[in-house]
Order: sequence, then structure tokens, then C-alpha cells
Amino acid sequence: MIGCFSSVANDREETTVGIRASLVIFVLLIFAGCAASKNSISSPAEYVEIDNPAFTMSPGAPATIWVPRSYVETGVPRGSELVEKGYESLRENITGSGSPQQPAQQTTASAPPVSPVAVPVKTATAPRVRNRIFTVEIGQNGLLAKFNDEMRKAPAEIMIDPTRAAFVARYAAVATPSERAALAVKLQEDFGANLVFFISAAEGISSGSLVSVEIFECNGGTLVRSLNAEVQQFAPADKAARDAALSVTVRKLAEQVRDVVSLVPWYGKVVTVEGERVYISAGKESGLVLGRTLNVYRGGKVMQKLGFAPGQRMGILEVTGYVGTDSAFGVVKQGAKAQAGDLVGIE
Repeated sequence: MIGCFSSVANDREETTVGIRASLVIFVLLIFAGCAASKNSISSPAEYVEIDNPAFTMSPGAPATIWVPRSYVETGVPRGSELVEKGYESLRENITGSGSPQQPAQQTTASAPPVSPVAVPVKTATAPRVRNRIFTVEIGQNGLLAKFNDEMRKAPAEIMIDPTRAAFVARYAAVATPSERAALAVKLQEDFGANLVFFISAAEGISSGSLVSVEIFECNGGTLVRSLNAEVQQFAPADKAARDAALSVTVRKLAEQVRDVVSLVPWYGKVVTVEGERVYISAGKESGLVLGRTLNVYRGGKVMQKLGFAPGQRMGILEVTGYVGTDSAFGVVKQGAKAQAGDLVGIE
């Protein structure tokens, strides 16, 4: 009885082995079907001769078979792997879209070298030097405080000095253009001012009236630009409406003024010279950084209808230290020795 069961088990095992061997031979014959013999190969270089895995299981099988070279290079599974994975799974791994797939290692090795991406280097740029500006109101229309509030919202290159602006109107007469030009020059000499804004409303504040701003540069006392904005309509008896209309007008003017100021060249002045040290009328508050180089100009003149033009360029000054809150000193690196009254600029 035991012998009968043993005989049956052996028969089943032999049958299973036979089935697996038949499947192995069947799959391998599919790969070799287009190359049954070396004489039938159209391009021998594309094929390679390998040992026949079925040779030991079938005495009638050839000792070697010819298969595409790509099958060998991609590492085609053999033996029981073929049976376990199945023909369709194996074909997907080898062919992908119908053509032999190159191994990942080969693809990496044959890929063209990737050039390194050039990362742009950021060049440090010196901050823009700030213009020191005074505002003077002509008349008594309550424009000064509103205008200075709007101008304080300006970019970093504009510096308003409201603490001194309140008494500047009493500093000298400003009724005529020539008087305003003379005051601009005086403010540069006494306070290192670069620009002066004269704001006024000649007809008072009423619907449709004009508010004006005249921009004077302080080196030559030149009128740079005259700007106007119209007051929008409001009910004369409505004080809140008047204030709102005036605020809108002043805001429009401030925007125009900022655009003009951004185009005006900055100049400082040499105050005194002691040995190699050259003291100038601008420093940390104006935005001058240590190591900044400035051109040194001697003289200059007002060009009618154009503006102030600096004189001859004498040399280059390097800022090496600060004095107080907004003065500095430096040394001349190139050119002639600086003199008191010379201008320094960055253009």
C-alpha cells in the first residue's frame, strides 16, 4: 500500500518536471525562432552563440543556439525563471515597445556628459547716495506738512529734513525766482542741501485751483522742473471735502516730484582739506559707504535751460571714515590734490 502511494508521487513529480522542462524549451525556441542556424542569420554581428539550456534535458536538442546579442547583454533570465515569470512578462521586460531595451548601466555610461549650469554671480553694488532735500512753503495754505508726509514715503535715495524746514521760509526772501535760486545755494553752503522744493498755491485752495512745486538744485541755484496739479471739485463749505481734495492733489504732486528727483545727479562738496584727508559734506545718513569712490570736480557752471554742469574732473576720492552723522573724509587715490569748494559726485 505504501509502495503504491510512493509510485504515484514519483509519477507526479516526473510529470511536473517534464512540464517545466517543456515550457523552458518552448520559450527558448521562441527567442531562437528567427535564428535556427548560423547559416540563416542575415547579420551575424547582431547575434551570438550560447549554450542551449535544454541540451541536458533533451538528447535530441542542439548543443548551442543563436540568439540576438541584445538578449545576452540585457541578461535574459534562464531556467526556472522563464517558467515562473511567463513569456509575456519576460517579453515586456526585454522589448518594452518592441525593441530590445538597453541596460540601465549602459544608458548611463553612453549618455552625453551634462555640462554644469553656470550660476550667475551677484555683483555687490553700492547703494544710491541720498539727496538731502529741504521743503519751503510760499504762502500760508497748510501745504508743507501734507507734502512732507507724502515725500517721507519716497524711496531711500530721497531724504527730507522737516525739522529745519519750518524756519527756512524765514531764512531769506523767496518771492522771486532769483531769490529762490539764491536761497538754494545758501542752503547748500550752510546745510549741505542738494535740492529745495518750493511749494505754493498762488490762488489759494479752491475747486480747480493749482498747487505748484518748483524744484531747485543747490550747486548752481538752477530751476530743475516746475510741476502743477489741479485741486478736484469739492463743496466750499465742506471742510472735510476740502482736506480730502487737497490730500489727493498733494499726493499726485509728490509722485511727480519723486520721478524727477530720481534723475537729478547727486553732488557733495569738499569742506576742508587737512594733509591727505579730504572732508566732504555727506556721510552715513546720505548713504555713503566706506570704500566708496567719488569723482572730484573743480568748478562748474549753470547751463541755461539745461541745468548745472560740474567742471573739470580732477581725480578720484575714496571714502575712508565718517564724521558726525552725515559727513565723511577720504583720500585722493588718483589725480590732483582736492581743494575746499571742489565737488564730489558719482556720475
